[in-house]
Amino acid sequence: MIATIEKEASEYAHLLEILATDEQNILVSSIAKIKKNIEVRSTSTTDKDKIVSTTENDRIIEKLTNGYSYTPAEKIELELTTLQQYFERRRELLSNSFTTTQVAKLLGTSRQTPHDRVKNKSLLAVRDNGQWKFPIWQFDAEGADGVIDGLSEVLKNLSINSEFAKLNWFMRPSPVLDGLTPVEALKQGLKTRVIVEAMGGDASW
Repeated sequence: MIATIEKEASEYAHLLEILATDEQNILVSSIAKIKKNIEVRSTSTTDKDKIVSTTENDRIIEKLTNGYSYTPAEKIELELTTLQQYFERRRELLSNSFTTTQVAKLLGTSRQTPHDRVKNKSLLAVRDNGQWKFPIWQFDAEGADGVIDGLSEVLKNLSINSEFAKLNWFMRPSPVLDGLTPVEALKQGLKTRVIVEAMGGDASW
């Protein structure tokens, strides 16, 4: 169980390289909860295990908060505020999206095909309110399989698990891409550079 919780904490830490500074605060209370779980559940482990678990999460929390210790009331207020910002970002990124039915009609396929293409990483979709939403920017009538050139290669090399984190990555300007978003870079024919960036998965933002 401890190993599982530490893995979750590690995944949160990895997101630091994906989210902007203002979005990093979203993770603060989640990390705090993970730490609390470790302290509670580690009662059946050795003292060494407890020290390793607590130290690792203290490091993550310190990095997220720049060493500032939040009071319980401040954590609640922070969580409410940052979660609101997070969901506003989510709504913004999904505002121009197709449904499964619309994608199937657009590509001239069955309703199952878009789902299959999400699984084989040739389309990007995010689960939202019980249905899949496909960002419009990925479609291109002149592109192979109806999407922008390089999309599938990038998705298959992108070392990020969350579908929403992938969407956020595609839409955030990158210094490595001269300030372009990965989507803009793909549309300008910079496929190789975007793929290299995707393989890193932890590029500067």
